[in-house]
Formats: sequence, structure tokens, C-alpha cells
Amino acid sequence: MHITNASILGVPVAQATMEQVLNWVEKRIEAGQPPAHLVTANAEIIYRASWDAGLAGLLSKADMITADGAGVVWAGKKIHTPFPERVTGVDLTMGLLALAEKKGWKVYFLGAKPEAVEKAVLRVLSQYPQLEICGYHHGYFPKQEIDQVVSNIYKVEPHLLFVALGVPRQEQFIQENFSQLAVPVSIGVGGTFDVLAGIVNRAPRWMQKWGLEWLYRLLKEPRRFVRILALPRFTWAVWRQSRATRQ
Repeated sequence: MHITNASILGVPVAQATMEQVLNWVEKRIEAGQPPAHLVTANAEIIYRASWDAGLAGLLSKADMITADGAGVVWAGKKIHTPFPERVTGVDLTMGLLALAEKKGWKVYFLGAKPEAVEKAVLRVLSQYPQLEICGYHHGYFPKQEIDQVVSNIYKVEPHLLFVALGVPRQEQFIQENFSQLAVPVSIGVGGTFDVLAGIVNRAPRWMQKWGLEWLYRLLKEPRRFVRILALPRFTWAVWRQSRATRQ
């Protein structure tokens, strides 16, 4: 399957639909291809990668990066390399869980607070009763326990590893332990476990449709204000990129 990428501030983002991403994962797992690292990148992540060499290096090693958020989709239009739709971390996770239940794949959850990941597992199993969750572990483990966490994941041989440690820690964990984990597809999912657990609610559908999830999160969590400042900076950087490509 050939999927083209669009470069947004130097980050190669797949011009793919949700269905195409799910098919890409399915083909990799079913064909026994080498392990892959999947990233869902929103505007904040891409803007950070434009000045953070460490994060840029991690993203450059990913096998696929999806357009997570209305800001990234807007950027694609602005530089005339459009994305067909958003492929967000939460939506992709739900799609993969449904596919895993259908295909009999094993999944592992790593990250979030102990009570959050436990509740997420229980709620997911209530929705997908035939899904095989072969293990889970919270994200509050010290560095000296990383080897044990990796070993535990390797032993249960999941097909999908969902890592909710936040950016860039989740990408670092996947990349630094890539060969030891030997998981067919690993994906960083940020705060998705809190959503699955029902601790955090997503924006109403109409706000998602109009690209206003950032506003909903800000209203619910005012402490995110500093992070939201990345959005106008991202917009300005993309505008500069669009000007440069026309010259």
C-alpha cells in the first residue's frame, strides 16, 4: 500500500484516511512485517518538532505519522498538500481495538495513572468483550524499572502496544526499546486512556466537526493555556512555509 506524505514544518505526515491507516496496520500484522512505530501528531507536536531536535529525531524514525487534529488538516490545505481527514489518537485507538477484536489480536496498554489504565481496560472490555488484552501497566514507573516493564510486554507478545506516556516520553520509550519489545505495531496515544476510562470527556461532535476541540479542552482545563499558545505559533510557521513554497 503506497501512502504519500506531506511535509508540515519538516514533519512527514501521511495523507491517509482512517480506513487506509487501519488497512496499513492490518497488512503489516497479517504479513508478519518488521515492527512499526505509529505516531498521531497534532499541531502542538509538529510545531515543537520544528525547534526541538530531539523530538524531530524521534518522529523521523516513525513508520507512519497521522494528521491528528484540525490544525494539521488546515496546514495541509494551506501548503496545497491536503489531508483527506483527521486521524486522531482516540479515534484510531477505537478503530484498532475493534479491528483487534475481529482479528483475534492481543493488545497491551501502557501508561496513565494506575486507576485510569485499570478503568480504561474494564470499560474497553465491556465494549469489546471478545478483545484479548494480554496485559497493562500504569505509566508511573521509575527508570530502573523500564527493563522489567519491557520484559513483561515482550513475554506476552501483543500485536498492538498502546503507550500513553505523553509526548515525547512515549515516543522515547518506543524507540529506545523498539527491538526488545518486538511488537508488530506500537502507537503513542497521549491522554487516550483517560478518555477510554471516562475520566476526560471529548468535545461535542459539533465542536470536533468545526475544529474546536482545543477550545473545549481549554475551557475544561484552563491550565492548558500555555500549551495552547503553540497554536498561533504553528499557524504563523505554516504561513511562512506556504509563502516559501510559492517563491
